[in-house]
Amino acid sequence: MAFDDPAPLPRPSALQAPQARHLRAALADLSEITPSSLAALRRDHPALSPDLISAIATQARLQTRAAPRIGDLALTWILEDAALQQVTRLDVARYRAGELVRRLGAGAVADLGCGLGVDTFALAEAGCTVLAVERDPWRAEAARVNLASLGDRVEVRLMDAHDLTDADWGRLRGAYVDPARRRGDAPRPRDGSRPRPLADPQDWEPSWRWILSLADRLPVVAKVAPGFDARHAPTTADVEWIDHAGETVEASVWLGGLGSGQRRATALREGVVDTIESAAQHAASASVTTQVREWLIEPTPAVRRAGLVSDFAAARDIPLLDAGGWLTHVHAVTTPLARSWRVLEEVPWRAKDLRAWLRPYGAVTWKTIDAALSADTWDSRIGHSPVRTGVPITIVITGQGRAFAVERKTDAGGLGQVLSDSRDGIGSDSAAPTDEG
Repeated sequence: MAFDDPAPLPRPSALQAPQARHLRAALADLSEITPSSLAALRRDHPALSPDLISAIATQARLQTRAAPRIGDLALTWILEDAALQQVTRLDVARYRAGELVRRLGAGAVADLGCGLGVDTFALAEAGCTVLAVERDPWRAEAARVNLASLGDRVEVRLMDAHDLTDADWGRLRGAYVDPARRRGDAPRPRDGSRPRPLADPQDWEPSWRWILSLADRLPVVAKVAPGFDARHAPTTADVEWIDHAGETVEASVWLGGLGSGQRRATALREGVVDTIESAAQHAASASVTTQVREWLIEPTPAVRRAGLVSDFAAARDIPLLDAGGWLTHVHAVTTPLARSWRVLEEVPWRAKDLRAWLRPYGAVTWKTIDAALSADTWDSRIGHSPVRTGVPITIVITGQGRAFAVERKTDAGGLGQVLSDSRDGIGSDSAAPTDEG
C-alpha cells in the first residue's frame, strides 16, 4: 500500500464530518489504496481538500490495523498511528476495568494519559465516571470525539496529569495510569520500528516515582510492559501479567491498597478469562515426574513471567516434567493459562540423531522455553532440510535433555497416523508448513 508524503493531520472533528465518514466507509471496502486511487478520489471529491482525503485514507488503513486490537470501535473511532501502537487491547481494557470496579467499587476515577480513549471507554462501560487526561492536543480532541456517545460519564481534559488540583484528586476514588515508556521525540530506527522503550521507570512520563507517590494518595492501577521488573513494585502491590490470545501483552501493578503482595497471571482467550496467583502452599506441593504422559502442558508466558508454573501445576494436580517448565498429564487442559500438546513420541536429543529422525518431514516448528537454547538456536543446530511433500512437525525441547514430537490439541484427529506413515516413507503432499508457536 502506498501513500503520498504525510501531511499535517486535520483535526479529529473534521475526520468525523458526515462527508468524511462516508468516504472513510467507502475506502474501507477497497482491497488496496494506491496513489492512483487517491488521485481518483481527489478528482471525484473536489470540495474536500487533498490533505483531508489523504488523512481519511490513512484512517481507513489504520482501521484495518486497529480491528484486531479494539474490535468494532475501529470502524467509527478516530485513530492515530503512534497512539495505536501502544493502545490497550479492548478485551484487556474491559477485564482490567472490571477488576478495578471489583476491588474498588464503581465511582469517579481518572485515566491519566488516555490517548485515543480505549481504557476510558472500558472504565465508563464498567460503571465508572471518568476524568480522562491527555496532554497531546490532537489525541485529546480525538478522545473527545471517540467518547462523545458516553455523555457526562466522561470528561476529557487537555492537560498534564501533574497539573491536576487538590480539588480534582479529592473527588476521585482511584486512578488508572498508562505512562509513556518511549520518548516521543526519539528518532525512529532505520527499519521504521518504534524507538526502544525506556529501561529506567524513572524516565517514564509520568515517572514511576510520581506514580508511587500518587498511590500514597489514592488507589492506583498502572499499566506497564510485560518485561517490568517486579522489584520496582512495593511489597504490598499486586503485579499481574496479562496474556491475550496466547501473547503476553502487558502487566498491571495494583497499588495504594488495591493489592496484597501477590504475583498474578491472567489469560484471556475467546471470551474466557482465567487467573492464577502466588500461593506458597501450591508451590510446595507440586509433584514432579520423569515419565511423560499422553499430553505435554505448556503454561502461558504470563504464568512463567509471574513465576507461577509450580503454583499452576499444584492447583490443578498436574505434575511437572523433570522439574522443568513443562507439565505432563493424562488429559488435555481447557484453560487460557496453558496450551496442550498431544505427545506423539519421544525423539532423539542429540543433534545428529534428531537430524536423521527428521529427514522424512517437512517444515519443523521448534518449541522451547529455555532462553539459552531458543527455537532459532535449535533450528540452526539441527539444520533440517524440509521435504517439499513432507508432513510438517512440531518438536518440543523440554530443557532437560529430552525432546518430543507433538501436535496441538486443536489439531488432534489424524496427525499421529500421518506421522506414522511419514516414518514409513509415505509422507503427505497435502500438508502445508505451519507457523505455530
